[in-house]
Amino acid sequence: MVVPVLLSCIDRISSVRVHMPKDLKSASDRKDMRKRMAEVDKRLKGNIPLLDPVKEMNIKDAEFKTLVQKIGSLEAKLREHKLFGTAEEAKLFTSYQRKVEMQTQLKDVQRKIIDTQSAVQLDELKCRKRVLRRLGYTTAEDVITMKGRVACEITSGDELLLTELMFHGVFNDLTTEQTVSLLSCFVFQEKTKNEPPQLQDDLAAPLRIMQESARKIAQTSNECKLQMNEEEYVESFRPELMDVVNAWCRGAKFSQICRMTDVFEGSLIRAFRRLEELLRQMCQAAKAIGNVDLENKFADGSVKIKRDIIFAASLYL
Repeated sequence: MVVPVLLSCIDRISSVRVHMPKDLKSASDRKDMRKRMAEVDKRLKGNIPLLDPVKEMNIKDAEFKTLVQKIGSLEAKLREHKLFGTAEEAKLFTSYQRKVEMQTQLKDVQRKIIDTQSAVQLDELKCRKRVLRRLGYTTAEDVITMKGRVACEITSGDELLLTELMFHGVFNDLTTEQTVSLLSCFVFQEKTKNEPPQLQDDLAAPLRIMQESARKIAQTSNECKLQMNEEEYVESFRPELMDVVNAWCRGAKFSQICRMTDVFEGSLIRAFRRLEELLRQMCQAAKAIGNVDLENKFADGSVKIKRDIIFAASLYL
């Protein structure tokens, strides 16, 4: 029987050449060909020579010759190995082949995970863009509006909430001390042992307005299918330092404000420095919309807190 053979089924090519008849359809021709193959195997005693690509095919490429030499060297090392030709070799080869297959499957799964994560991030990006359009930071064509440009000036606090407060005129009716105290909620993230302080009305009122604005942002995000826990988002703006910052703006000493809270001195200094950085960014944001009064208020707040040991170049005096 004559059957087709794929090129991938050919392992090696011999230098021995057996002339074949033009047609192998007849049974006699196939039988004759089978005898010839048996005769070749008999004469060479099973040691059929392989075709030398350099000597017999006259390939002169230097790089190819180097590769042939490397193959010969590796095959020689393989034959010298103690497991070569043993039953253990086949077992180990099967195990290794299985390992390679599992590694390939692992890479495929990891690739699918990355593709899935990319799809999730793409969906999240669409939701975030929908939130920005709903809040007026971009147009329907995704062009940044004035609110969007103002938000771009802020990096040290929640830019969406701060921009909403600015555009709703919340800071316009506050004093400099109240403004700086309210902004402290955006830079202080540490949890304290004590309960939140009972704030005076002049500080509690702007805090309530800020929390209501935060709820609106969380609700808008959830409506746009950007999942956000409303309570956690509101509680992330911590008012523990509002009275402390208010006292500092009014000229209190560092030792006095330390007695007003259980927050460590280093944490206080870090919070005040972040607050000063936020005030500078808010000053630039107010300048971007041309609100000179608000710009001066933020600048005045920066001057009032930037004093004494908190902003000393070194604590080693």
